[in-house]
Amino acid sequence: MSPGKLQVYESGDPTGALQSDRAPSDTVPAVTITLADNGPLMVRGPVRIVDSSGAVISEVTRVALCRCGRSANIPFCDGSHGPARFRPSR
Repeated sequence: MSPGKLQVYESGDPTGALQSDRAPSDTVPAVTITLADNGPLMVRGPVRIVDSSGAVISEVTRVALCRCGRSANIPFCDGSHGPARFRPSR
């Protein structure tokens, strides 16, 4: 596997977890996803969002992704969860 490439290990791995051959490094920023109370997924870190054909929609370091399904700008949050009184199922 070439440097930085990801590979899915299916045999013996029921989760299909991704593994990388890249050595851990302080130069690669971590991505953090936080569930906002009754709101969006807050994603922080280097993020590339692509559509189903692989075209890049956005490359950002912070983004709020819709979780209520009511945004007029899916996959991004537009605040529609507030008026919709979104409450996530647990």
